[in-house]
Amino acid sequence: MLDKSIEYKNIIMKIEHNEIKNITRPSLPDGFSFRLFEAGDEAHWARIEASVLEFDSIDDAKSYFEMSYLPFKEDLKTRCVFVLNNDGLPIATANSWFADSELGYQACLHWVAVCPEYQGLGIGKAITQQALLNFQQLEPGKPVWLHTQTWSHVAIRLYHRLGFNLMKNEKLANNNTESGIAEIYPNDFDEAVSVLRKVVDGDQLDELHNTAK
Repeated sequence: MLDKSIEYKNIIMKIEHNEIKNITRPSLPDGFSFRLFEAGDEAHWARIEASVLEFDSIDDAKSYFEMSYLPFKEDLKTRCVFVLNNDGLPIATANSWFADSELGYQACLHWVAVCPEYQGLGIGKAITQQALLNFQQLEPGKPVWLHTQTWSHVAIRLYHRLGFNLMKNEKLANNNTESGIAEIYPNDFDEAVSVLRKVVDGDQLDELHNTAK
């Protein structure tokens, strides 16, 4: 769940390809399973992303997905992963995606989300691990970027434990915009660290800051 009680600042993180090699096979709770994108999953993606407040409504999320991702149906079948609960309902998602812009080609992790009622079970860690393992096949030898924000400070700590580091100056492109025009995310490193200081334990923040590149 996004913490919108604090100021929004952009954060860019990156994991090097040698760190991805150290990612272990994810473990899910009993009865849960992984599945790649299938026809109709745009509705599940929208429900999941709206549940964590990434969008104001399910309809808004579905509209965004249909415009920005659905044209890439074949890519979705190998890059968009879900976790299913024991009833077969998708309750978490992540995209092992890519961007190609003036910054060059970048492998990038997109839209990691777990429905609130399933948070705290290790599913966020597991689906991030699975998405990173997918990159080993899809983008061998490449580092992986992600764009996140101060509102996702809990997830930032998870990403860091898995091998991502804050980037001080690097930027990340997003080709999957509603306009179809690539967007370059700004990097608000200094301002973001100041905001995080309000909600992240001092030792944890020091580790995030000291390992930034």
